[in-house]
Amino acid sequence: MLLDWRTLDFSREELNLLEEAPVLVRAGRRSFYSTILAMGGAFFRYDPGCLEAVDERGQRALRLVEDRIAGAPSDVHHWCQGDILIIDNWRVLHGRSPSDQGSGRRLARILIDA
Repeated sequence: MLLDWRTLDFSREELNLLEEAPVLVRAGRRSFYSTILAMGGAFFRYDPGCLEAVDERGQRALRLVEDRIAGAPSDVHHWCQGDILIIDNWRVLHGRSPSDQGSGRRLARILIDA
């Protein structure tokens, strides 16, 4: 499932909230504080499994994103053997459904710093 966050049609006021509302990114010993949207829209951080609101603004920001995503159409990639999918991780929200045990699915992660 793929969704370009820029298609979520946030107002300027909503973008300001996403740039300013503090959230805690839970990453084990490397947890850190951040915002959902980097200043100037450089990247959009959203993962309900590891983001936690720090205050009421963070709660509003997370609810806003959840509501927008719930109502947005996403693209679905139907995998075929040999497929390679390259995702701009700073622009595209993405997720996957569970795989069948023993499906042989492997995920590789590569960082291209351009």
